[in-house]
Amino acid sequence: MTVLGRHTLQSSFPECKSLDAVVLSGHAAVMEQSSLLEKLAERNGQAGRMNWLGYFLSKSVFGRKRPYLVLIVKPGVTAQSLQLEDVHAAALLFEYRILGLPTRAFSTDNMFGFRTVIAPAEERDTVAAMAADILLEHGAQIVLVSYCNPAQCTTKLEPTLRHQARWAWQTRWRAIALPLESTIKATLAKLGKSTRFNLGYYRRRLEQVMPCEFVADARGLLREGELKALNAGSINPVRWSKFLLQWESSCQEPGGFIVGLRSAQGQWLSLIGGWRQADVSVLYWQMNAAGYEKLSISTVMRSYFLEHEVGHGAKTLIIYGGTAHSIGHAFVREEVTDLVVQRRSWHAAALYVVIKMLASPLSFIRTNSLLIRTITNKDLHWHSADAKV
Repeated sequence: MTVLGRHTLQSSFPECKSLDAVVLSGHAAVMEQSSLLEKLAERNGQAGRMNWLGYFLSKSVFGRKRPYLVLIVKPGVTAQSLQLEDVHAAALLFEYRILGLPTRAFSTDNMFGFRTVIAPAEERDTVAAMAADILLEHGAQIVLVSYCNPAQCTTKLEPTLRHQARWAWQTRWRAIALPLESTIKATLAKLGKSTRFNLGYYRRRLEQVMPCEFVADARGLLREGELKALNAGSINPVRWSKFLLQWESSCQEPGGFIVGLRSAQGQWLSLIGGWRQADVSVLYWQMNAAGYEKLSISTVMRSYFLEHEVGHGAKTLIIYGGTAHSIGHAFVREEVTDLVVQRRSWHAAALYVVIKMLASPLSFIRTNSLLIRTITNKDLHWHSADAKV
């Protein structure tokens, strides 16, 4: 647990011309701030982005990577006295480790930069650069910060770095959020004609063929044996330990929910799990029973779920990771920025060579790492940064 140097940031704290940075590392230290991070995300219009840290920081999800949390705070604030009103922004990154040893290569944890930078929209570029620079101060050699920006905040700033380094950035567009109206009718009106038709048609068809019931809270209704059978008999079964962790997180983590669809005879046809915060609902996983593909159970379930979340008062529906379903055409697009910074050192140069080797088609190690794909992108335009200290 370390407090690092002071950085100047045009902030929403009128009384502060400068801010401090607190760096926390390790699962336990980051988890202690989970409640604060959830509230910080909601305050910055990013509700739902910092939920379920107990799940996302688990070894079964992210292996042996070590989490690092960079908090931008009011001057003089320490890790022991953190309060929401003292924290301006945050960035959560992970260090890759090999056989338990640190590599000093840091990256975000998912393609969408979903929970990487939590800050006011107009300051996320600056906060991302600050986080990278602070980790360089902490010994990092390569840092990739991927984060989301609203469509209207697309002006990129040249990062201010205090170390000899080179940097580059690229942008991508992703759609993961659907704005919801106050009624299901108004919400459906925003969808494409074929999507509206399918949501209604398959729901009516299923109800005719197999009367069913939408269960608004399915937590506690299934025993472990039933869950195992459901997962094994689903269209896309997942590793049991992973499914059980998803189920337990949906039941136990703050804001977690599980909704379901079952036949009149009590047979479960579909389950959806995720979390809610403020007026945002996040769909994280969906399980559909096999054998009903012609009835399009997945589409029927999403019709019920969409209607339920609108009735529940949600204003935004996020499908974690996006969706290939046609409903995705109505989603709001967000710009995802990848900022990569590489220190000028022998260690960083050696890391870069290893990363290029892993990206080679001849490599015997197959990996889908965002860090590897980003840093070896031939279209990246690298810039030099001279040390400012």
